[in-house]
Amino acid sequence: MMSAADGRDLTGQVALVTGAGSGIGAATARALAARGAAVAVTDLVGEAAERVAKTIEQDGGRALAHTLDVVQEDAWAAAVARVEADLGPVTVLHGNAAPTSGEVINRDLDVLSIEGRLWDVMMAVVLRGNMLACRYVIPSMLSAGGGSIILTTSIKGRIGSTARTAYSVAKAGLEQFVRMVATEYGPFGIRCNGIAPGIIATPALRETAGEEYMARLRAAQLIPRLGTPEDIAAAVVFLASEASSFMTAHTLVIDGGLSAFVPVMAPQLDLPAPKRPQ
Repeated sequence: MMSAADGRDLTGQVALVTGAGSGIGAATARALAARGAAVAVTDLVGEAAERVAKTIEQDGGRALAHTLDVVQEDAWAAAVARVEADLGPVTVLHGNAAPTSGEVINRDLDVLSIEGRLWDVMMAVVLRGNMLACRYVIPSMLSAGGGSIILTTSIKGRIGSTARTAYSVAKAGLEQFVRMVATEYGPFGIRCNGIAPGIIATPALRETAGEEYMARLRAAQLIPRLGTPEDIAAAVVFLASEASSFMTAHTLVIDGGLSAFVPVMAPQLDLPAPKRPQ
C-alpha cells in the first residue's frame, strides 16, 4: 500500500472501472487498489477482468471481476447491484471502455470510407456506455454522500486528423458529457472530470502500429517517449482522491506535449503530405 501523505489515500472508497481487462483500465484498477480502494474490475471479456482482479488480490488488495457490456442497460443494473452488495456503494467511477481493437480502429477511416455500423458501435460504447455508467453509479454515489467520476476522453476529440473519425467525434461528445454531469451533480458532492490521453503504448496501439510508425509518434512529442497506461492511471488516482477535491468539469490532457505545438514549426518532424481522396 502506498503512502497517503500526498492526499491520495483511497481507503474506504469503492471504485468501478470499465474496460479494465487490459491497457489503461487495468493499470487504473491496480493503481486505485494500491491506494486502498476496493475495485470492481469490469470488462466485456470476463476472463481478462478475472486476471486483473486476481493480480490485485495477490498484491494484497480487494477486488471483484465482473463481465460487463457497457451498452446494455440491464447489464449495468446487475453490475452495480453486485458491487454494492459485495463491496459497498460506488464512490469512484472510471469510464474507460472504448472499441480500440485493430479490427475496429483500422476501419475507422475518413467520412467517405467509414461504415455506418462502425460509427454506431463507437457512439454506443463511448457515449451510451458512459451515460449508462453515470445513470447507474450516480445513485450509489448519492447514497454515499458524494463521489468522483473520471471519464477517458482523448486528444483526438480536441484536434482534427485524417483518420479515426468516429472515435474522435465520440470522444469530443464525451468531453461535453463530462461538463454536463459535473454541472448537474456538483451541488450533491459528485465531481466529474475527463482525462484526454495522447499516444499511449497500450496493447491496442501495438496491435495497430508498427515499430517504425511508433518511432515517428515518439518524435512528434515534446517528451520523446510514448505514454504508458501507468501515466494515465496516476492521473485517475489524483482525480479520484481528495488531492483534487476542488477540481471538476475539467479535462486533463496527458499527451507528452503532442497537442501543444504546430508540427510545421518543428523542423525535426518529417510529416507526409496529405493524399487526395479517391
